[in-house]
Amino acid sequence: MEIARLVLEYLKALAWPLVALAIAMLFRHEVRALLVRMRKAALPGGVSLDFAEEIQEAKLLSEKVEASVKEKRPSIPLSEANARMLQLGLRPSPSGLDISYYRDLANQDPNLALAGLRIEFDVLLRNLAQGFKVEVGPGVAGNRLARALHEDGDLTDEQMELLQKVLRLTGAAAHGKPVSREDALKVINIAEVLADQYLSWLSWGFPDGWTPSNEERKPHNPAAPANQKASLPGS
Repeated sequence: MEIARLVLEYLKALAWPLVALAIAMLFRHEVRALLVRMRKAALPGGVSLDFAEEIQEAKLLSEKVEASVKEKRPSIPLSEANARMLQLGLRPSPSGLDISYYRDLANQDPNLALAGLRIEFDVLLRNLAQGFKVEVGPGVAGNRLARALHEDGDLTDEQMELLQKVLRLTGAAAHGKPVSREDALKVINIAEVLADQYLSWLSWGFPDGWTPSNEERKPHNPAAPANQKASLPGS
């Protein structure tokens, strides 16, 4: 079980997101066996979590965050999301921002699905910090990234609160909290609201003239400042 323990350490540290997810998938049976043995494990610091209550609160928050977007605008197709991130010098998403990947995984292993989703959000948060020119250290992840973005004015209070809940729920699953398929799917659906807003930011938050393929492409303005900031939808 030494390999499984090593994989869990990757997941808990959330280091090298793409590598961690690939290794977890390769040794999923060993990971699953170890997770079963860790079912009574608490979150770091001994924090307890009422999963059902947290999901319900997150669901209400996700509805508010989704409703805060005043204008629905076309977004980059999912098939082009990773290419867009690489073009912008950002890290690619483990799923290509296709959250249905985690739904499919939840049908087989709910805990692994939420652990993978946690890795996904660490990648997205680090990309946001880079895009908004928020200075963070190389080892900073999760809640600390979200707090830095919130303090910089790049996330609304409701976006920040929802992010914190998603990170707590996915973190609990990664640390061995037993999760049902139904609860995992609820968390994934909630998290998709934030993933959609991130995709919109990729589409419209940069001064390079991106437009949908069925619209006339605007000419790129070389005078546009490279560090121009555009908040997430709702900010």
